[in-house]
Amino acid sequence: MAALIAPLRAVLLAGLLSLSALPALCETMKDVFPSYADWLDPALAERFAALEIHRGTQVMAGGEYELRLGEGYYSLTGSDARWVMETLWQNLPDPELQGLIFQSGTSPLDDSWASTVYYFENGHISDDEAATMDYDAIIQSLKESDAEQNRQRREAGLPEITTVGLAGTPGYDRTQRALKFSVLLMQTGYDGQILNANAWILSRHGFVNLNVLGAAEQAVEVDARMPDLIGLVAMGAGNTYADYIPGVDTVAEGGLSGLLGGGAGQVGLVVVALALLKKFGVLIALPVAWLVNRLRGKRGQS
Repeated sequence: MAALIAPLRAVLLAGLLSLSALPALCETMKDVFPSYADWLDPALAERFAALEIHRGTQVMAGGEYELRLGEGYYSLTGSDARWVMETLWQNLPDPELQGLIFQSGTSPLDDSWASTVYYFENGHISDDEAATMDYDAIIQSLKESDAEQNRQRREAGLPEITTVGLAGTPGYDRTQRALKFSVLLMQTGYDGQILNANAWILSRHGFVNLNVLGAAEQAVEVDARMPDLIGLVAMGAGNTYADYIPGVDTVAEGGLSGLLGGGAGQVGLVVVALALLKKFGVLIALPVAWLVNRLRGKRGQS
């Protein structure tokens, strides 16, 4: 009998191991937010339903960094994130976008804040100037550049955006190797102010950029949550800030202030602000205008 039981145990064990090796079933918007089907535009409903919700640890950019989302957040990545940005929120195509982070319990259809996720390998960024950053001077520089930026926007048929001032407390966290800097913006044709909150988490070869989309009224909440959001990002083995090799690795020009006054940082401040405007219904195009109005009507009935 023992001779028969041993092989049987081996077969059962092998079966259990094979089951444990199977990938976990991925949640979708249809699973987590089923009420969308009651009112969402049918032209968008099927694709929205299939969006894959990612929780836990997500390996990004081929292992250059990870999103460790914990219980409070989930992400959409890759083509799902770009579909939300480009089709659902009606923004221009953005091939650089790698993900969107949402708070658990909220969806892309809500007016709650969310964060874009980008990764750039533009070179190692020195943080030597962290203790001497003059954030007021940077704001003044941004305001002075508004005229030229708006001339270009007018020529491109885009709304003008002007810098109002700082939102929250800017600063550099040397432990997390992260710079945070948030501004309030105004756009022609829109009465309210717009929150554009950024964090740059530095790596050996570049940085991860988190750009929070939200309304001005959410500035206090977002500022309080920013350290937690920064903590969701973990650089991969060999790509941490401490892994930088002087004389071997490429160094980016401009240092920390370069992220705030030009290059990728400035592009983010402009482009993502437009994304925010589309998300919250400003200059929004059909069929999303119908979607947003329908959502507001449904809320009014609840």
